[in-house]
Amino acid sequence: MPSRVRRGALAAALALVTLAALQPGIAPAGARGMGPLPPCRYDDIMTTPRGYDDWSTTLVDTILRVPRSYIPPDLVSVSKAGIAGRGKVRAIVIDDLRAMAEAAAAAGNAIGVQSAYRSYESQQAVFDGWVANNGYASALTFSARPGHSEHQLGLAIDFRSDPGGSPFTGSWGSTPAGSWMKKHAWEYGFIRSYPPNDQRVTCYANEAWHYRYVGRDLAAAIRASGLTLRQYLWANFTTTVVPAVTPRPGHTVKPTALPASPEASPEPSATEGTTFAPETAEPTRPSSPGAAPSALGPSGATAPNPPPIDASPVADLDPAVAAGLGAALIGVLLVMVLVLRRGRSGAGL
Repeated sequence: MPSRVRRGALAAALALVTLAALQPGIAPAGARGMGPLPPCRYDDIMTTPRGYDDWSTTLVDTILRVPRSYIPPDLVSVSKAGIAGRGKVRAIVIDDLRAMAEAAAAAGNAIGVQSAYRSYESQQAVFDGWVANNGYASALTFSARPGHSEHQLGLAIDFRSDPGGSPFTGSWGSTPAGSWMKKHAWEYGFIRSYPPNDQRVTCYANEAWHYRYVGRDLAAAIRASGLTLRQYLWANFTTTVVPAVTPRPGHTVKPTALPASPEASPEPSATEGTTFAPETAEPTRPSSPGAAPSALGPSGATAPNPPPIDASPVADLDPAVAAGLGAALIGVLLVMVLVLRRGRSGAGL
């Protein structure tokens, strides 16, 4: 085979294989969770799917995140739903939020909004506040690092009673409003993200007030499955490849020992553009107002160092795309070997 033909064949093979690896549909149609649900740990892997149109199936947890630039384009005030409180959610939430608020009020268990959408920067302020007040290891069990919060999706709401104060003190889940939400929220498309007794699966302590909107059909399917939101989204929609371990220099990844608590404290709300000041009157959490940030958790064990966030331009590369690129390189090498062997023997390609 002439060398010019061999070079052309190799170039064509390289282009085709590389193009295939970079296609957004790299995961097969109907793909399900890439392996078993990862145990709870702290990492910074970009989640897939994560497009704005994938709002109901995007999973964020202690491992998976969305980028800093993730800002839903259709945020509107919760006041459009006629519900007490303030904050913003995606427009897709409003109709069902209004219907749920009206039903709760008609049942004598009126609800309000304590906290809704938080930008990446707002969540950073919230998390930093809890770290300063409670230490890094403790904060991880009840507050999401920026990029990992469902509030950034514009779909999560921390509810409260109306009228009523913060749901974060006492046991809001056992109040009339909290009990009504537990029984009926799914009928309006809202799923409780962090139920009690599931910390080892959800990776966060119990939050009776925190619900995420996924739409009525998906909420009904999740409830019928008996799975948590994290389990269901992973098993049915998430296509991210999560390595068993992702060691970094000076960073040890290990399972998290989450404390069992009947009603843990929350991720507090923060107004956009303001500095968050941690509350200090919550009896369920050890707190030393004014103390220096601690690296020790409740048990005194040293917490893992925070992994870097957006540390390099490749931080947003999907693991699935990276795997595809690796497969492309292997394919190119195989084509090269085949072409060279046939070239030596004089056989046509």
